[in-house]
Amino acid sequence: MNSDSTTRSTWIRTWTLGLVAMLAIQVTLIFPIIAPAIAHADDPGVATEPAATLPDSLIYTFGFAMSGNTTCGNVDGADPKGSLTFANTFLFGRTSTTTAKGNGDGIVFHIDPAGSNYTIDHLFTGAKTDGNNPRHNAMTLDGTVLYGTTLTGGKHDTGTIFSINDDGSGYSTPPPFDFDKSQQKNNGDMPHSCFALSNGVLYGMTSEGGSKGLPTGDGAIFSFDPGTATYSRLHSFDGTHGSDPHGQPILDPTGVTLYGMTRAGGKHNVGVIFSFTSICSPFSLKCHGKFKTLHNFSCPNNATPSCIDSSDGATPDHGTLVQSGTTLFGLTTAGGKFGMGIIFSQELTGKKKFKILHSFASGANDGQNPFGSLMLNGSTLYGTTRIGGNQNLGTVFQIDTSGNNYARVHDFQGGNSDGANPIDDVILVNNTLYGMTEAGGKCNNGVIFAIALP
Repeated sequence: MNSDSTTRSTWIRTWTLGLVAMLAIQVTLIFPIIAPAIAHADDPGVATEPAATLPDSLIYTFGFAMSGNTTCGNVDGADPKGSLTFANTFLFGRTSTTTAKGNGDGIVFHIDPAGSNYTIDHLFTGAKTDGNNPRHNAMTLDGTVLYGTTLTGGKHDTGTIFSINDDGSGYSTPPPFDFDKSQQKNNGDMPHSCFALSNGVLYGMTSEGGSKGLPTGDGAIFSFDPGTATYSRLHSFDGTHGSDPHGQPILDPTGVTLYGMTRAGGKHNVGVIFSFTSICSPFSLKCHGKFKTLHNFSCPNNATPSCIDSSDGATPDHGTLVQSGTTLFGLTTAGGKFGMGIIFSQELTGKKKFKILHSFASGANDGQNPFGSLMLNGSTLYGTTRIGGNQNLGTVFQIDTSGNNYARVHDFQGGNSDGANPIDDVILVNNTLYGMTEAGGKCNNGVIFAIALP
C-alpha cells in the first residue's frame, strides 16, 4: 500500500486489539561521543553519587571462544549496537559487524543465559539478497518467530525486514521485505530499530524516506503484516514535527496509539516525543492517522552537541519509550543541567507533563550520554550510559519511576575482564540483568554481560 491512508478493514484488523502483546524494550556509522569535561571536586557539574556496587560477569566475549579456540582469530560477531531478546530459554541478539575474518555484515546469534551453547545462527551477506548492519533495540518475538531489521543491504541497500525461528533455524531467505530505494518520496528506508507488535502486525519507523523532506526524506512510521507480506506507510515525518527516528515505537495497552521519539526535527531540531493514533469515521470506509507532538526537546542558543538546559533534554539517539499507566519514560543523549543527557517522564494527562528525573553529570561518580532505552521492572527503571563511571567506559544505572533512588549499578572497566561502552538497554531474566557492550573483552569486540541483582 503506497499511501498514508489505509482501508477501514485493514485498520480494524491491525489496530483495535484490546491488549497488545508487545516485546519488552528490547564499523559502519560513527556515533557522536559528547566528551565530559575534566572533573574537579568543586565543579558544580561533578556528580557525587555513591560508587557502583554490583559486579558483572561476562557470559561471552565476541571473537574469542568460538569452537574452543582461545585466540581472537575467529569468525564471529563484533560491535553489538542493540539489546537482547529472551526466547525459548535462550538470549538472542545481533552484532552490527564481524571480526576481521568475517565479511563485516553482522550476525544473528543465540546463547544460554549461563553462557553455554553460543551459536551463530546467521551471517548476514548484504548485497542484493540479504541485509547487513543490524542496529538497535531487540528483535521482536511473535509466537516462535523473531523479527528484526537491518539498516542497509537488500535489493536497494536501504535495509530489510528479516525473520528467524526461536531455535535459531529458518532464517528468511530472501528477506520478507526490502525497503525502497533511497529518495524523498518513497515508503521509508533505512530502519535503525525493530518493532512494536499487535495482532501479528509489526509497527516500526525508518530514519529516511517518506513523502516529505529533501533530499532523502525525514523518515516514516510503517506497518508490516508478515502473514500477507503487506507493507503500509502510515505517516511521513516532515522535519517540523520530527525527523530521523532511530528508535522504535511502542503501542499503548489499548492497541490504538503509538508513542515514539525522533532524534532530530521539531521546534529546535533536537527531536520530539510524539503520539500517532488511528481515527476511523463511522460514516466512511477509510481511516486516517492523527499525529501529535507531545514534547519538543530544546537546545538553548543551538549550542549543540551538549545543549545544556536545566529544564529539558536533547537528541534521544535511538531510545525507545516505556510506559507505566499514563506516564512515558525515556532518555536523551544530550541536554539536561550539565549537557550529559537526562532521564525524563512525560505525563499523558494533566497540565505539567514533562519532567526531568535525573540530569547526568560529569566525573567518575555518574554516567554520561545514554544512547539507548530504559527497561521497566515494577517501579524501577534500568538503563545504560555509553561513557562515564569510574573508568569513563559507561555504566548501568537504576532509578525509581518517581525520580528517587538514582544509583549506579555497575561501572564498566574494559580490558580483558569487562565490557566497555554499552549503547542499548538491558533485559531482566530470573533477577539478572543481561546486556551487551560495543567494546571491551579480550578481543575488544564487545561482550555479553550479566549482573545478578540482590
